[in-house]
Amino acid sequence: MTRILMTEPIAMPKKITLTELRAMIRDETVPDAEIAAYLKEAPDQGAAFAPQLRIDPALVDDEGREADVLMGWFNAADRRRRQRRYHRRIAGGWTGLRIVSEGDSWFQYPFLLHDVIDHLSADHAIYSLGAAGDLMSDMLAQDEILAAIELTRPHLLLLSGGGNDLLGDGRLARALHRFDPDRAAEDYPNGEFGRSLTQVIAGYRRIITDVQARHPGLRILCHGYDYALPDRGRWLGKPMAALGIKDRALQAAIIRVLIDRFNAALADLAQEYRDTLFYVDARNAVPADQWHDELHPDRDGYRHVADRFRLVIDAVAGRIETAPRAAPRLSPGKEARIADARDLDPRAFRELVAHRGREILGADIPSTVSEARRRAVEADISDHFEKISGGADFLPASFLRDGAARAAAVCRIRLPGSVGSGFLLARRNFIMTNNHVIADRDEAEAAVAEFQFDAGETPITVALTPRRFFVTDAGLDFTICACDGAPLGAITPIPLLRSPTTVTRNERVNIIQHPRGRPKEVALHDNKVRRVKDKVIHYTTDTEPGSSGSPVFNNDWQLVALHHAGWHEPDGSTTNEGVRIASIVSHLVAQRVVESDSPRELFDLLEAIPDTSPLLGFFDVAGIVADPREIEVPEYRGSADFADIGVWNIEHFNDRIAEARVTRVAEVLNRLSLDVMALIEVQRGAMERLTEALRALGQDYDFKYLNVRGAQDLAVLYDRRTSEVTLAQDIMNRHGDAWAATTATGRSAFPRRPLIARVSVDPRAGHGAAEDRAVAFILIAVHLKAFGDPESRARLR
Repeated sequence: MTRILMTEPIAMPKKITLTELRAMIRDETVPDAEIAAYLKEAPDQGAAFAPQLRIDPALVDDEGREADVLMGWFNAADRRRRQRRYHRRIAGGWTGLRIVSEGDSWFQYPFLLHDVIDHLSADHAIYSLGAAGDLMSDMLAQDEILAAIELTRPHLLLLSGGGNDLLGDGRLARALHRFDPDRAAEDYPNGEFGRSLTQVIAGYRRIITDVQARHPGLRILCHGYDYALPDRGRWLGKPMAALGIKDRALQAAIIRVLIDRFNAALADLAQEYRDTLFYVDARNAVPADQWHDELHPDRDGYRHVADRFRLVIDAVAGRIETAPRAAPRLSPGKEARIADARDLDPRAFRELVAHRGREILGADIPSTVSEARRRAVEADISDHFEKISGGADFLPASFLRDGAARAAAVCRIRLPGSVGSGFLLARRNFIMTNNHVIADRDEAEAAVAEFQFDAGETPITVALTPRRFFVTDAGLDFTICACDGAPLGAITPIPLLRSPTTVTRNERVNIIQHPRGRPKEVALHDNKVRRVKDKVIHYTTDTEPGSSGSPVFNNDWQLVALHHAGWHEPDGSTTNEGVRIASIVSHLVAQRVVESDSPRELFDLLEAIPDTSPLLGFFDVAGIVADPREIEVPEYRGSADFADIGVWNIEHFNDRIAEARVTRVAEVLNRLSLDVMALIEVQRGAMERLTEALRALGQDYDFKYLNVRGAQDLAVLYDRRTSEVTLAQDIMNRHGDAWAATTATGRSAFPRRPLIARVSVDPRAGHGAAEDRAVAFILIAVHLKAFGDPESRARLR
C-alpha cells in the first residue's frame, strides 16, 4: 500500500504578511506544517477539545488587523483545505475507501498537530467535517453529516465526540465530588457526570439511527479517548485542584475512571447496533511521553491512535463493496430540524385561522372564534382549495404566469463540493439561502449563483459579494448575501413579506428548487401544510438534497417559508420543514434596532418589504427613537409577547355622537390593537356602541367606567382575551381629601376625580394567567384642567 507522507520544513520561516498567510491557507497544496510555523496556541483556551490558535506576531505582520479575531477563519479554512484535497483525490480516479469523518480536535487539530484524520488520510480519501470544540449538540444541530453522505457516497463514517460534553467548559469541576480522604477514585464521579454521559450516548444513538434510516448498510466507527494525563493544566489538573483533589496519582486515577466509563458506554452501544457501529478502543495507545498537553497526543501519539483505527477499518472493509452505490431519493436534513420551535398557543392560532378565513373566504370572522369555529373555518379554507369532489383543483390561468415569474428568481447555489438552492430577494442585489448552504463570508466568496439553470436555457452566473452585505443565523438557518445584480435586470425579485398570516394548516404550498443540483424543478400544489409552529411550518412535498434554500409559496405565490429540512416519519411518510419568513424578518428588524451601526444595505432590504404584520397593530416597527427609555420589541407576533398600553383624550365622545364617528374611532383602535386604553371625556352609551363596533371588526373589547361629572367621564377599554381590569375603588376612596384640593384662587385642582384601576395583562394566556408571567400595574387616568393662572399652569406641568 502506498502512503503519502508530509515532510516538516527545515528552513527557518521568513516573515510574511497576513494576506500572504491567508493565501497559503487557501492553497491546499501547501503543507500544514509549513503553515503551522506561523501560528501559536492561544495562552488561554476554553473548551477541552477546542484548541484556539493565534498568529505568531514575530513572523506575521497582521497589517493592522485583529489577528486573534481572524483565527475563526483559519480554523474553518483547515476543514475546507481537507475537503479540497478529498475532491482532488477523487477526481484523480481514486478507487479505494471513501470516508466521511465528523468530530472534535482528535479528528481536527488545526495545523499545529498531525491528528488522527491527517494520519488516516495517507491511506484513504476522507471528507472531513471535523471542528475542534464540537459538542454532540453541534453535530446534531446540523445536517452536515447526512449532506456529506449524500454528496460523497462513502463506505464508512467515522465519529469522534463526547470529550467536550464531559470535560469542556468547566464541566469536569461539576462532574466530581470534592476531595475526601476516605473516598476511592471510582466514587468521585457524581450524578452530573452520569447525566452528561447519558446525553452523549443519546446523541450518538440519534446520529446512528438517522444514518441507518437513510443509508442502511453504511458502517460507522466511533472511539473512546486514551487515558489523559492531568498536569496542572486548565482542563484537568486545575479543576480537580480547585475541588481539593491535588494528589497527582489520585487525579490520574479519577481520569482513568471517567475514560473507562465512557469507553464502556461506547462498547455497549456498539453491541446494540451490531454490524452497523464499530468501536475503536484507543486506551493505552499513546505512550506517556507522546502527549502534547493534558488532552491531546502529539504527532506520534496520534499516529498510534490512527493505527488502532486502521485495524478496525481493515476488518470492516472486508465486508464492504467499494463500487459506488446508487443514491436513494430521500428528503434531506433531519439534523437541521429546528427542534425548539414551539407550537403556536391556541389563541394565536385561532387568530391566524380567522385572519386567513377573512382574507381567503371574504367572510366576517371575528378573531375570538372558538375551537369549534376555528375547525369549521379551517375546513372551509381546505374546501376553497378542493372545490371538486375527489380532489380535483381549479386555479386561474394567471397561476402559471405568476409562478413562472417566481421561478425565474430561483437559482442554483454552487460551492466547491456542494450545491444548494437560493433565490433573488426583495431587490436585485440580495440572495437568500440556508445557513447550512452558505455558513460564512468565506464560503460565500467561493460560491456562485446560477440563474436560468433550466432545461434548454443558458445559465446566468452571478458572483456573491459578502464584503458588501452578509447576514446569517444558524438558529433560523438562513443566509442573505449581496450579489452582483447587474446581469439580472429582466428578473423580478421575490418580495420579502412581514405578515405571519400568509398560510395556515391544510393550505397548499409550492416549492421551486434545484434538487441534487439538477436543472430547476417544481413541486407543485399537491403539498399540504400539516403544522404551523412558532418559527417553522411542516408540509408534505417532494424535495431532495440540493433543495435546501428553496422558497416555499402559497397558492397566491406569496413567500411563506424558506425550505431547509426534511425527514422520514416512522410510518414511511415524509415531512418537510420550512422556516417562516415572518420570523426571519423579525430577526432582521431586531438586528437593525439593536445594532446602531447596521449597514445601509440592511435598511434597503427592510424598506423593500411591502407589508406590515396585522398582529402588531398600527405602529408596527415605526417610532424608534434614541431615548433609551423607549424600547421596541420587534417580534412578528408582538401582541403575544408584550403588553400594549395607551391613553387617549378623545374629547366629547358622548352619547350624542354620530355613528360615523363611532366607526372611525373603532377603526383606529382596531389598527392600534392595544391591550389596554384609557379614554378621557367619554360617556357610557358611546362606549357601549364602540365595543359593539369593535366586535364587528373581530376584536373582543370591554370597558370599565367611572362617572365623574356631566358628559366628560373616564373609561378603561381593554382586550378581554389578554387583560383583566377592576376599578380600584378602595384607592379612590382613600384619597378623597386629595381630590378636594383647591388652588390658591379657590378652584378645584381635580374638577373631575381620576380613575384608578388595577390592571393585569398577559398577552400569551389570557384570563387566569400565571402571576409570574402577567404584567400587573396601577393605571391612573387623570382629566387635567388648566385655568390660565400661574399656579394652575405650574400644577399642570
